[in-house]
Amino acid sequence: MPNDVITNLDQVTAEWLTSVLTRSGALTNGTVEAFVVATRQRELSTNAKLHVRYAAGSRGDMPQRLFLKMVNADMDDEFFGPSEVNYYARDYVGLKAAPIVRCYDAAYSEEKQRYHVLMDDLSETHVEGFAKPPTLEHGLALAEGLAAMHAHWWGTKRLADGGEPLPSAERIKRFVGIAQPGARHIIERCADQLETHWPGAILELFAEHPQAMIDRTHEETASHSSMAIPI
Repeated sequence: MPNDVITNLDQVTAEWLTSVLTRSGALTNGTVEAFVVATRQRELSTNAKLHVRYAAGSRGDMPQRLFLKMVNADMDDEFFGPSEVNYYARDYVGLKAAPIVRCYDAAYSEEKQRYHVLMDDLSETHVEGFAKPPTLEHGLALAEGLAAMHAHWWGTKRLADGGEPLPSAERIKRFVGIAQPGARHIIERCADQLETHWPGAILELFAEHPQAMIDRTHEETASHSSMAIPI
C-alpha cells in the first residue's frame, strides 16, 4: 500500500495534484496550474476543499473541485487502520457504477499512523444525510446502493481474494457494540423528528440483527438479494 501520505497542506502542490490526477486518469494531458484552498479542522481529521485551475491545453475529466481528507489514525483503536483507504482505492475497483464518490488518490502509512484521501468535492450538489428529509424513494436508493456494494464482497472466496477473512461472530458483535451505545443518544436528540415507532425499531435492530448477521455468515451460497453483513 502506498505510504506517501499527505499530512500537511504544505505538501499539496500543483505538481502533486498534476501527478495524482494523471495517475488516476482524470488528467490525460497538461498540468494543474493553480488551486485555492479552504480548510476545516475536525476532531479526527483536517479537511480541505481545493478549487483547481488547469493550464491551457489540458485535457481529461479535469475535476474543478476536490476534497482532501487528512486523518491522524493514532487513536489506539484497530478500526482506525487502512479501512477507509481500502474502501476508496481497493474494495470497489472494478464494480461497475459503484455508488461511491470518485477517488483520485489515497494512501496510508502504518509507520506514521496517518492517511489521506483525495476525492471529488460534492458539496455544491449534495447535502449531509441529517439535512435531507427522509423519503421512501431515498431510502430505497440507499438500500440498493448498499446491496450492490455488499454483494460485490459476499462470500469466503471473494473475501479471500481481497485478503480479508469472513467476519467471525466475535468481530460482528464488537462492530455492533461500538455503535450500540449511540442509539439512545440519537433517539433522545432526535425525539421530535422520529415517528412514534422508530425508537422501538432502532433498539430492536440492535437487539436482533447481530445474530441474524452471524447466521448469515454460514450461508456461503446465499443470494445477493439476501441480507449482507459489514466487513
